[in-house]
Amino acid sequence: MTRHLHPIRSIALLFCFLAPLACAGPNVSKPFPTPFEVIAHRGASAYAPENTIVAFEMARELGAVDVELDIQLSRDDVVVLYHDATLREKTGRSGKVRDHDANDLLDMDIGSWFDRTHPEIETKHAGTRLCTLAAVFEAFGDTLYYHVELKSGDEALAPLALEQVRAYRLEANVRFTSFMFEQLVRAREVAPDIPAGLLVGDAMTLRREAGAGPDVTTLSLQKKAIDHAKKAGFDQVGFASEDLSPALVRYAVESGLEIRAWRIKSDADMHRAIDMGAFGMTTNWPDRLVRELLLRKRTRPERQRKAR
Repeated sequence: MTRHLHPIRSIALLFCFLAPLACAGPNVSKPFPTPFEVIAHRGASAYAPENTIVAFEMARELGAVDVELDIQLSRDDVVVLYHDATLREKTGRSGKVRDHDANDLLDMDIGSWFDRTHPEIETKHAGTRLCTLAAVFEAFGDTLYYHVELKSGDEALAPLALEQVRAYRLEANVRFTSFMFEQLVRAREVAPDIPAGLLVGDAMTLRREAGAGPDVTTLSLQKKAIDHAKKAGFDQVGFASEDLSPALVRYAVESGLEIRAWRIKSDADMHRAIDMGAFGMTTNWPDRLVRELLLRKRTRPERQRKAR
């Protein structure tokens, strides 16, 4: 079945191709005529505190329509944006997200951590707080496409996240993703109409978890992950940029799945992922990727994919 893009993911006008930053605004289109997914990783997280309203605002200003965000549950079952397993490094608070009520979490400052770790950024963000999924949906509505990563193993996480998606009528603007296969299965059970993308661990992780010996190739383990994703009804797989290969991309495409790159740490990683044939990538620097795609004048026919 031919992939039909949501209006905000449609081909941009020529003006937007020539002047991408002029496209910011409601129902913004991608600023280049290609289905490539420029996914701002936790928002424009190289320029603003990750998983915050300001990071998503920055991503949109820099020409990104797709944003990736991480969700976990508070003790009182509120869907909160946060990446790490523990709060200590980025907020200075003890415990995990699940150990605190939402009101406590939303008073935690992640901006001071950003200022310490990004001294090159002139704008200071001390005082920027954690936020909820509902707050993000309220702020941006259907002007963004959300790659919502289920970051914890809570069985209630996917159903509660779906409640927010339904409440804001954003079913056409969301994809659930996770490194946790069972979490994505749960997401498919409660929301079969919403696409799901399996994020696959890097080569070292795959080999360690499989107990693979020297006679087992990494590609064979990657193909097995793709087979599981296809069987489960997922529509996308994601691999670390350094693990991409033409054979891997070809196998994913032949299996009817889109393939996305993660772990983009440099422009070299970005170039490699594009050259390998990825359909998109998460990046902390969405502006660099937008410029690169414009320079390449990248075009590609709409991809074929299996019907959901």
